[in-house]
Parts: sequence; C-alpha cells; structure tokens
Amino acid sequence: MILMMVSLWHGMLMLLQTPNPNKNMNFLFAGYVVVWLLIVGYLYSINRRQKRLDREIALLKQMHEEK
Repeated sequence: MILMMVSLWHGMLMLLQTPNPNKNMNFLFAGYVVVWLLIVGYLYSINRRQKRLDREIALLKQMHEEK
C-alpha cells in the first residue's frame, strides 16, 4: 500500500515537472503553414509555366501553318 502511494506520488510529481506538450504546437502550426505556402507557390509557378508553354505552342503552330 505504501509502495503504491509512493509510486503514485512520484508519478504525479513527474507529470508536474514535465514541460507542457502543447508548448510547441505554435511551431508545428507555423511549419504546416510554411509547407502549404510552398506547395501553393510551386503549383502557381507550374501553372504560369504551363500557360506560357501553351502560348508558345500556339505561336509555333501558327508559324508552321503560315509556311
């Protein structure tokens, strides 16, 4: 009985001394935001390049038809 109370007391002390696990959630959220911004930026860049290539292909087709 005493051993159980001592171990329970020790467990409670350990819980009180451990750092707050939610303390780093701001960094986790910031990391997710950065990753999603990078993904969106990359997709936007690919979209712009694709449109530029489509215009260039259309121009080349037009030049080929004129010959």
